[in-house]
Amino acid sequence: MPRPSVFRAALAGLLTLGSASAGLAGAPTAAASAAEDTDPLVVHIDTISPELPRNGDVEITGTVTNVSDETFTRINLHAFSSQAPIPTSTALAESVTIDPGEYVGQRVTVPGTFDTVDELAPGQTASFSDSVPVELLETSGDQGVYWIGVHALGDTEEVPRDGVADGRARTFIPMRPTGDETQEASVILPIRNRVWYDQDGAVAGAERWARRLAEGGSLDGVLDMAESAGTTPYSWLVDPAVLLALVRLADGNAPRSLAPDPTVPGQEITPTETPTETPTDGGTTTATPDTLTPTEALPTEEPSDADAELAAAASAWLARFSALVGTTPVLTLPYGDIDVSAAMRHDRARFDQAVARGAEIMAALTLPAQQAVAPGNDVLSPEALAQVPPETVVLLGDNAFTIPPRTPNSVVRLLGHKVLVTSTGAEAGGPAPTAAHDPLALRQRLLSEAALRLVDGDTAPLVVTLPTVWRGEDAASFFTDLEQSWLEVVPVGEVATRQAVGVQASSLSYTEADAEAELDASAFAAATRATDDATLLEQVLSSVTRVEALVRDEVLVTLSEQHRARPGLARAAARRIEESLREDLGKIEIEAPTAVTLSSDSGPLGATLVNGLDQPVEVQVQVRTDGELTLTGGGVRRLAPQTRSVVRFEATTTQTGVHNVRLFVTSLDGAPLGSSAELPIRAARVSALIWIVMVVSALVLFGMIGYRLPGQIRQRRAELAAADGEPDPDPTPEPDHGPNPDPTPGPGPEPDPVPEGATAERP
Repeated sequence: MPRPSVFRAALAGLLTLGSASAGLAGAPTAAASAAEDTDPLVVHIDTISPELPRNGDVEITGTVTNVSDETFTRINLHAFSSQAPIPTSTALAESVTIDPGEYVGQRVTVPGTFDTVDELAPGQTASFSDSVPVELLETSGDQGVYWIGVHALGDTEEVPRDGVADGRARTFIPMRPTGDETQEASVILPIRNRVWYDQDGAVAGAERWARRLAEGGSLDGVLDMAESAGTTPYSWLVDPAVLLALVRLADGNAPRSLAPDPTVPGQEITPTETPTETPTDGGTTTATPDTLTPTEALPTEEPSDADAELAAAASAWLARFSALVGTTPVLTLPYGDIDVSAAMRHDRARFDQAVARGAEIMAALTLPAQQAVAPGNDVLSPEALAQVPPETVVLLGDNAFTIPPRTPNSVVRLLGHKVLVTSTGAEAGGPAPTAAHDPLALRQRLLSEAALRLVDGDTAPLVVTLPTVWRGEDAASFFTDLEQSWLEVVPVGEVATRQAVGVQASSLSYTEADAEAELDASAFAAATRATDDATLLEQVLSSVTRVEALVRDEVLVTLSEQHRARPGLARAAARRIEESLREDLGKIEIEAPTAVTLSSDSGPLGATLVNGLDQPVEVQVQVRTDGELTLTGGGVRRLAPQTRSVVRFEATTTQTGVHNVRLFVTSLDGAPLGSSAELPIRAARVSALIWIVMVVSALVLFGMIGYRLPGQIRQRRAELAAADGEPDPDPTPEPDHGPNPDPTPGPGPEPDPVPEGATAERP
């Protein structure tokens, strides 16, 4: 059952809304009409008295800007306030949702209490200053929080002055609490932003980082706020991935490198060595060992003006931040602001990696650190909380509980952990039309929540984690007038050491909608594929590099809770990293002939390994056949950068026909790198009988040649001798070939007898 105080808070909220409605019914119709989507005049409150005094004046200053196409004249800027106070935090949260055009209080129109701008052309901005005696605000004087703000009313040629405000701004202001009690508050300044890496491993979005670091940017603004705090204590909550990105930017934002890690013994760069590598783009690089940045040597050419300015801004920011931190421990988030609930559900090892990497970065930057878990949406699954290391500081919002726990120290013990309960109401900021996270709006909401705790008798410290993206004017105005006589600001570390009140695990509120908002398993699978490829690339490189560590940094940021709104972009980033690594692995190729024919049971086969990387590698070639052919040979090969090497095999088979063979490059552990080649091997095996027939035929052929060749030679010599009138040098008689040696067919006349003593001529 809810506690009585909860019922009282809800009832007070309803009564407050009823009072607002009653006030609306009695107000002029024009003043009660809803505000236009865009008022022609934009009013911003720059400063305001932090509390309603019992006596004296309320001071308000600000600006009014003409965003219309018409010129306004005689613009009066009137303060207004509500008469009845908002009595509880619940009612205050409801009040924030009231439309800016709703009537919440009467304007003060007494001369001398409002400022006037004589003329304001389109696009122009003018300052104003109002000083209003507190008694003219007609507040009831009761304890609580009141509406207060400014209405701008002016004339144009087309629309004369009426009762409808042409511009408005409003916020909350607490009545100064009575009594001697003091309310404590702790303010946490977070540094957490989305971090992306390009496909080549460089920090992505240089223009966005430049805007964040520029004057008025979110990163510049949070340091401005810290510097303006003076002696007011505050605490830091930092994602180390942001610090690492700034270190990388300050060092020139080098891409991922495959160069040897010079911090490994035996791989140091000595003065006698030439510290240059020739990259694939033809530039020259110099190795710069660093445990936080790639060991890629930076290009020798001068950086662009924009890159140089960004590097200088990042370096200056890191120096300012380090000076502000001093010796006070920084609440350190797991690296990448990892989605803790999702990581514990899908891949616990990623959470451990993020915690370890965050500690490494803080140590390398010599910044004192305290491990912390602080979900951006203030809620954490019970399963995740149970697995968080017990020494971790856990911050959860009061909305993480079914019923916000009431404790004297804002610290509870839950599932074996100390949990600091933060105020989600104070973190929500102020009412429209002013931006909710405008520094002044946040300050007034914090003061209002603190005052209402005193009114309710709940003096537990108000722990507030401020937003990461600042809107509105200078963030340095936040700490102005934050310290009041009834409010004491204390470090959150001091609150964390106080005694905790035990609560049941069932008090945690983690809905199905909360679980559905987590990053799903596909995000962790995409990260795993990329890191697996990095491990494989590290295995084939002959030297020890930092590829695995660099890629781990790159993929952990894709698992950030800040990517919940657009998880597809995070998965795509992990895929780009995977594709880049696959491209590097694919540069180690195998080339083979299109086909091979064996003329016997075995024969040689050659293939070529190609190392297209600029670093030496060690690989091997593995073979896959149809099982009827065997390839032996190959072995481990070490290839120098940009070289080729022939790999020889011996093919053996007992089966004729075509055998399909696939050669593929692997690591020494047998993991395929991606490159492969397929070729058919034809085995044309000849039988022993055919060989016998061929040998016998050869013997017969040479025997016939040996039998006929001598006679033909003697006959030729005789013929030549007869033609020259010389006796036959070889009187050996011709063999008798029968009565008719003339092969010419058919009968013929007998030749004439040769006279005695004549020489026979060959016809």
